[in-house]
Order: sequence, then C-alpha cells, then structure tokens
Amino acid sequence: METENIKLIDQPYIARKSAFFGLFHHLVYTPTNSRITDYDRYYGLIVRDEMKDLFSLEDDKFVQRLSKLNTYEEAVNGNVLVEGHISADKQFVSLRLYLYEQIDYRPVSKTYFLQGEAALLATKVFKL
Repeated sequence: METENIKLIDQPYIARKSAFFGLFHHLVYTPTNSRITDYDRYYGLIVRDEMKDLFSLEDDKFVQRLSKLNTYEEAVNGNVLVEGHISADKQFVSLRLYLYEQIDYRPVSKTYFLQGEAALLATKVFKL
C-alpha cells in the first residue's frame, strides 16, 4: 500500500492557534474550539487480522463496524499500532493503522477522520 501524506492541518475543521505570546502553537478542532493531542495505542497479534480488515473499509462502513465492536485490549509493545489525534472534548478523532514489520512500524491504512458520534464510537473501541 502506498504511504499517504495527509496533514491534519489540511482538514478544513482544524486550525493552528498560537499561545504564550506566539511562542507556542497547538491545533484545535474549530467547531468546538477544543485542543487536539496525539496518541498511540498498541495491540497484540491476536487482533492483527481483524484490525487490518476494519481499517480496509470505506469511511461509512468503517463507522458501521465500529458501532458493532467492543473495546480492544491494549498490549505493551504490541505489534499492532493505532496512531492518531483526538480533541479534548472527543468530538474529533483521526486514526491510522500500523503494523510492526522489519524492525519498524509501517502504515497499512489510510487516515480516517471522524467527527461527532463517529468520533465517540472510536474513543470507546480504542479506549481513547
């Protein structure tokens, strides 16, 4: 799969705000003016195929599947990585799947950008 280069700041609902007299910057989810932070969640090989299947779905089917899932249990230093961003109010989430191969984590999915109820579903499933 080709590596995509989508920047979070390129999304129309994300803005860069300055803080502390312009010395620092952070990203905010503009509909709710909520600050965005990044996260990493690691999972074991037992869920590898299930997650690969989930992260290969189109956006609407991805959200439908999330609504039917329970939470995934994290594993310390797992071979499956879900990486992304989340707004403080949990109304925005980005997700991307990586698998550990050849001494590094490699992206194997596109980046999903979820808002509102879809974002809340993702926070439940991935314990964000």
